[in-house]
Amino acid sequence: MKSYYKNEKGSMTIYAIATVFTFIFILGSIFYSAAGIRTMQIKTMPKIKEAYEKYLNSKYTIYEAEVEKRRDKVPPDVTIEVPSTAQVNTNVTVTINIKDNKERLDYSKCSYTCNKAGEGVYKSGNLSAGVNTITISFNSAGTYTITVSASDLDQNTNQVSSNITINN
Repeated sequence: MKSYYKNEKGSMTIYAIATVFTFIFILGSIFYSAAGIRTMQIKTMPKIKEAYEKYLNSKYTIYEAEVEKRRDKVPPDVTIEVPSTAQVNTNVTVTINIKDNKERLDYSKCSYTCNKAGEGVYKSGNLSAGVNTITISFNSAGTYTITVSASDLDQNTNQVSSNITINN
């Protein structure tokens, strides 16, 4: 029975050593594979980054082309209704109509000015979309020019002028 015990003890030792070596071999294989994968990642990372940047640039170019294709290229429609003549110190009603085909007016850039030839601005103000009614009283004779500027959010601008002669 003693000899059987020795053989079993020896076989258990061999089994334990084989198990440890197998474990070390498998662990080494895992680390070796992981190191190889990491090396490949490091080598391919610049290529992936370059491909991703090209992808983003192409998307941006396509987006810019879509925006340009959809961009409104029609300036706002501006009409001025003003009498051709009027008397000094009487109220003159000026009707200004502003329309945009896509209803995207830039209200900060919609305005009017009234100038007398050779002089500065007589009257000015901001306008809104649709019909604007302005009352102007002229205190001296001469020819006045009413200029209306309108712009939309797509940077299309329209400027229209009309003259009125004021008599004594």
